[in-house]
Amino acid sequence: MGKLYCFELDEEKGIFFVKVSGFFKEEDAKIYLSEFQTIVNTINPSRYKLIIDGRGQEEVASQVVDDITFVLKLYSMANFKKIIIINPSSSTSRMQVENCVRNIIFPGIFVDSIEEAYSSAG
Repeated sequence: MGKLYCFELDEEKGIFFVKVSGFFKEEDAKIYLSEFQTIVNTINPSRYKLIIDGRGQEEVASQVVDDITFVLKLYSMANFKKIIIINPSSSTSRMQVENCVRNIIFPGIFVDSIEEAYSSAG
């Protein structure tokens, strides 16, 4: 099985694009966190807008929901210029993310399409 995520850094446009899809297990979430943090440590996040494409993310097991909350906090703490999350297409997955956001102070915005995300990124 292939990777459940990919990272693209567009220095010219000042966008750090992350695409997540599939069914994340606990070990997948931990590897994702590690790789995400490694990249963030090599850039100045305040120069970038973070776009997370979560359209393909599937519902996660209950023990992985805490990892979603942690990831959302990590996005916030990294101090990106702007955080834009494209909602998961799955209504259950979308509800899981929305429930996680309710538990934290999250400065990002949620949109429904990639076009809307890039438009919001300005």
